[in-house]
Formats: sequence, structure tokens, C-alpha cells
Amino acid sequence: MMQAFEFEIDAEKNIIEIPPQYCELYSKHMRVIILVAEKPKAKNQKYNFSDIAGKLEWQGDAVQEQRRIRDEW
Repeated sequence: MMQAFEFEIDAEKNIIEIPPQYCELYSKHMRVIILVAEKPKAKNQKYNFSDIAGKLEWQGDAVQEQRRIRDEW
């Protein structure tokens, strides 16, 4: 049987300290679930494609390929 304890804390140097009011948890086996508050993304923010730009190389004539695809309709 597991009990749930909830508190908020800022991690410093990758260390999360258990607050003193939960001293009964010290040196106990526990399962830790971490929820991180994220800043909401701006609605008008556009995706930055710079990390994938230039990864694909087209072999052939792009205009000819578009015309060929249109002819299939």
C-alpha cells in the first residue's frame, strides 16, 4: 500500500530535498512522480524548422513532378 504526499519545490543542482514536515519519509523506499510546470507556448509562435532544414535532397525536377501528380486526378 502506498501513501501520497504532495509538495512543490525547486530542484537545486539536480537535488530535490524532502521538506522537514515529511521527515517520516527520510530513508524510505518510495516511488517518485515528477510534474513540471511548463510555460504555455504563444499561440502565434511558429515552428522553427532550422533543425531539419537541408536534411532532404530532391532528385529530379520538382515542377515536372507536380504536373505529373496533377495529371493523376
